[in-house]
Amino acid sequence: MSDAGERAHSGAEPWSRLWSTGVLHSCATGIHGNYDGAVLEFWQRQFDSLEDGSRLVDVGTGNGALLLLARQRATERGIQLSMHGVDIADIDPAQAVADGPGRFDGIRFHPRTSVCSLPFGDGKVDLVCSQFGFEYAPRAAAVAEIARVAAHRGRVALVVHSSDSIIAQVASPQREGLQFLREQCPVIEEARRLAPVLFQAAQSGWNNGAPGATPGAEASRLAFNRSAGALMEAIERLPMAQVLRNVAQQVQDALQQAYRSPNEAEMALHRLEEGLQDEDARLQQLEQAMLSPDDLDDLACRLGEHGYAVRHAPLLQRGAKFGWMVEASRG
Repeated sequence: MSDAGERAHSGAEPWSRLWSTGVLHSCATGIHGNYDGAVLEFWQRQFDSLEDGSRLVDVGTGNGALLLLARQRATERGIQLSMHGVDIADIDPAQAVADGPGRFDGIRFHPRTSVCSLPFGDGKVDLVCSQFGFEYAPRAAAVAEIARVAAHRGRVALVVHSSDSIIAQVASPQREGLQFLREQCPVIEEARRLAPVLFQAAQSGWNNGAPGATPGAEASRLAFNRSAGALMEAIERLPMAQVLRNVAQQVQDALQQAYRSPNEAEMALHRLEEGLQDEDARLQQLEQAMLSPDDLDDLACRLGEHGYAVRHAPLLQRGAKFGWMVEASRG
């Protein structure tokens, strides 16, 4: 693998861990189940262009949310599709998603595979689609590879991140909250120090601050309280930073476990730290993937260089801008 390929796969690791949790798509906290509303209508329109036996390739597929929508639409129309999901992350939707073996039967997934190096012959794909996946790849190389595999009359349909979308608005305070935790609020580390103190308190029958408590135990309690207080203040200051509320709840849960087992508390805090690191990495990548209007025009121009006629417009979901929708056809 080239150095660039190794860097790309390394950057995919936080996504690999996300998809292994079984979430269907990256908007799972805001959309329960599969996509609906205007997003669903957009994709149904794309899938309705396919004929029986058409090959569909979803790039940046994650856990295959679009492919499930495509299968449902094909079933409603009484046709069969050859469906493939490609992702640079190490995905396995059949194992990760609830009822995966049945839901994804007949769909082929290609993990650890870049959109810039697709495992399909020239002109063999009738529809290349992607929702919040294509824009993470190097644009020129990704467009060229899609144009290579697309059939002469093949189509491209994308939903891509917009720099002025509701997702961008939510991501910014999340990043700010993560930066606060990383640089100003060692609440997780202080909870780690407090956990054995709580266990000892439970075993010895004394409470923090009582005569039996040691000076070191009292210092751990006070240090944790200072960090926890700072966290509560940050939650008030950054009400849209859901990550801060999540951390507060998970730290509280871990310290409840500490009374029974400091090892379990340590493992819970370690998982929390890893999860925050992954979320920070994914959000950094998300911000880099956001398309401005100029970026969108550049994408349209690059598709045009490969013979595509391109239409693009904002995609509104329940009155809020969800991203850009891009439709490209040729022939």
